[in-house]
Amino acid sequence: MHGWDVMTDLVILLSVAAVCGVIAERIGLSAIVGAIFAGMLVGPGLLGWVHDDHLEVHYVAEFGVALLLFTIGLDITKEKLVAFGLPGARAGVLQVVLTVAGAGCVAHLAGWSLSGSLAIGAMVALSSTAAVARLLFDSGQLESPHGRLSLATLLTQDLAIVPLVLVLSLLGGPADVADVAYELGFAGGRIVVAMLIIGAIAILLVPRLLHSSHLSGNRELPVVLAVVTGVLAAWLAHELGLSAAVGAFIAGLALANSPFARQIRADVTALKAIFLTIFFASIGTLADLSWLTSFEQASTVLLLAGAIIGGKIVLSTLSARLAGMPLATALAGGLCLAQIGEFSFVLGGVARNEGLLPQETLDLFIAASVVTLLLVPFLVALAARISPGWRSGAQSDGKAGVRGRVVVVGIGPSAMPALKSIEEAGVPLTVIDFNSRAVEELRETGIGGVVGDARRIDILRAAGVGAARLVIVSLPDPAAAAEVVRQARSLAASVPIVARCGYNRAEALLWDAGATEVILEEEAVGLVLDRAAGAQLDLAPV
Repeated sequence: MHGWDVMTDLVILLSVAAVCGVIAERIGLSAIVGAIFAGMLVGPGLLGWVHDDHLEVHYVAEFGVALLLFTIGLDITKEKLVAFGLPGARAGVLQVVLTVAGAGCVAHLAGWSLSGSLAIGAMVALSSTAAVARLLFDSGQLESPHGRLSLATLLTQDLAIVPLVLVLSLLGGPADVADVAYELGFAGGRIVVAMLIIGAIAILLVPRLLHSSHLSGNRELPVVLAVVTGVLAAWLAHELGLSAAVGAFIAGLALANSPFARQIRADVTALKAIFLTIFFASIGTLADLSWLTSFEQASTVLLLAGAIIGGKIVLSTLSARLAGMPLATALAGGLCLAQIGEFSFVLGGVARNEGLLPQETLDLFIAASVVTLLLVPFLVALAARISPGWRSGAQSDGKAGVRGRVVVVGIGPSAMPALKSIEEAGVPLTVIDFNSRAVEELRETGIGGVVGDARRIDILRAAGVGAARLVIVSLPDPAAAAEVVRQARSLAASVPIVARCGYNRAEALLWDAGATEVILEEEAVGLVLDRAAGAQLDLAPV
């Protein structure tokens, strides 16, 4: 396949997915539903503009999942990881084991062979990391108990892909117990090696480079370096036979305590959105829509999808309860995990190649999985309703300690007198600047600091602008200052914003952006010159 053919497929997928996403949002659905429907529309099952055998497109789509997990990892500090990591991991292991066993038993009773039943159980066990994590992140549920449970379970499932693939491969031929044990042990060793290498690079090397004097104050190179770290981690994990998404997540975790974490996450957001849209659209291209023309086939697909969703809700809830989770949290997590995931297609391909499942069975499960993925937004929204207390708690945590705070953007010499006055008045203070060294020095004195580009709304939100008492923008570039004012005003309609303006001719930019007060440098300098001239004239001899 030629490179420009891949570009054509990508342009078609993105264009149609964008249109369908807008329509889906208009009618109250998730853009994910629109992207999947777009893939079904332009895929081989309908219009045939994009073919489902274009592996390059799927590699690009997988990169989107890796970026998503990288950004999520950046948001999980050591404290958060300790808070929900181990209980969630226990629930994840139980969920995989119980679902493989439960779905396998049902399939065997329905007439499939033992090996085929295990393959079906493995496919059903996996949920969609991309769809669930994206919706939890966008809706703010990732910090909720059921969000943490779901993410930990999803990551456990991603790690389980390696042993599941090995087991299915061994089921396809004569298997020796010693060989199986050796292969599983070797897979576990690869996981440990990947974690050690990625962790060493992200914890020992990258922070030193980010704080290097050559990068301090530079707006592009630290972010590029961090993103390269995430991509490198994804590639390394893939080369070791692991999920690329897990490798990227580990890199994000290692960088979560870096002062650049928020800025990296903000800059990756646009790329992540593009690649994830391609991902969900590419899932849609896998759907065989021929079953829609037959009432019997449509009934079979819908019944299978319903059975999968119902069964996974029960088994996932049971797993979480056995791991010690409250019933409401367990049930909400079960709803989030009720679909068949994208990596189930990988297991299905292995099962088909090993002769464990015929192509007709695989097509049936792919059709049912697409139906379950279309229902993910509704199930995640229902999960939020089952845990009614999480939203107010998350919001109060997010605003704790920032209400009544002064946020200062830019910490050059012109801002220092204001910083000193605010600090002496005992008013809580947070500064935003891209110079990590300057921010760290202020943090050591007890002042809050965020490293990043304040033109990004995520950076302003992280600094607490939405609940601030006052915002001071002290940037020398009028255009950049105006953009910061505009974004701050969108977060807080009534907060006073005092902005510095270097040139009189740029004053209108800041007023139009929503500044409450504009300090003109030329006028301020004129007043200082006036005072200095008067003082000198009083001292000068006549």
